[in-house]
Amino acid sequence: MSFPVKAFRFAFSFIAAVSLAPALSFAAAPHEVYNAQQAYAYTAKVAGFGERWPGSPGHQKTEELIRQVLKKDGAVVAGDDFTASTPRGMVAVHNIIGKFNVTADPKQPVFILAGHYDTLFKPGFIGANDGASSTAILLAFADALAGQKTKMQIWLVWTDLEEAIKDFDANDGLYGSRHLARKLMTDGTAARVRGFFLLDMIGDKDLGVARETGSTRWLQDYIERAAQQLGYGQYFFQYEMGIIDDHAPFLQAGIAAVDVVDAMYGRMGPGLDGMGEFHHANTDTMEKISAKSLEIVGRTILLTVELLDKQS
Repeated sequence: MSFPVKAFRFAFSFIAAVSLAPALSFAAAPHEVYNAQQAYAYTAKVAGFGERWPGSPGHQKTEELIRQVLKKDGAVVAGDDFTASTPRGMVAVHNIIGKFNVTADPKQPVFILAGHYDTLFKPGFIGANDGASSTAILLAFADALAGQKTKMQIWLVWTDLEEAIKDFDANDGLYGSRHLARKLMTDGTAARVRGFFLLDMIGDKDLGVARETGSTRWLQDYIERAAQQLGYGQYFFQYEMGIIDDHAPFLQAGIAAVDVVDAMYGRMGPGLDGMGEFHHANTDTMEKISAKSLEIVGRTILLTVELLDKQS
């Protein structure tokens, strides 16, 4: 086939210009840079600290790790410290908050991603899924948010003393979240909070995130949209369950909130815990945890925040 000289010269010049031009670079979004393998490594590290009930050596080591990662990632670090009256007596409680993209605007909207970092007061309980996975995924979120720009402030909140000493009721359990929710109401910050996602027990190899019936439905719809976009739809909202968890005080404070929780951990049935055989059992160990599950939940939640940020 003949090729006119004039056209050839134009084509050659165009190709040369393109080849010599510097490559365009686009900043990857948080859900794209999120590292599930690092989230798994953080989970193993935290679980390796052993029991992490308040006042234990493992609890102190976890606090130190959280603060180290937040400092490395450039977050504004804040604390919410108080002493709780519990069936075990007075207990020092330390909520930890890492804030990203803080501006001088007093009306800047806030979105909160939270999870508890304490464990049950139970000898030998290391909570690889129930405590370590939620702690770890937030640490990996901090890494993914480092250097990112969002319109909303993104708060990562590690709540303390989530576990009840005896039984969950109005006065036992959710100590850290109840205190922080009241504080946000008192200082007026609650009005700026666009939403709250609680991450709990999300490392389970057999992942299935419940549609928690008390959670805010329109926020669940955003999560479902993000999951479908990423091809993870089958892992979310295939069953319903009502759960008492750290999101409840924020709902009571008038904040839209979702409990992102795998509420079927191991075999279910008569004679077993209502959230599965490994829930609150010393068999909640690292071999039950999957980096794939941490990938699915982590990428989905970060994409959801990105979608919400576009609407803010």
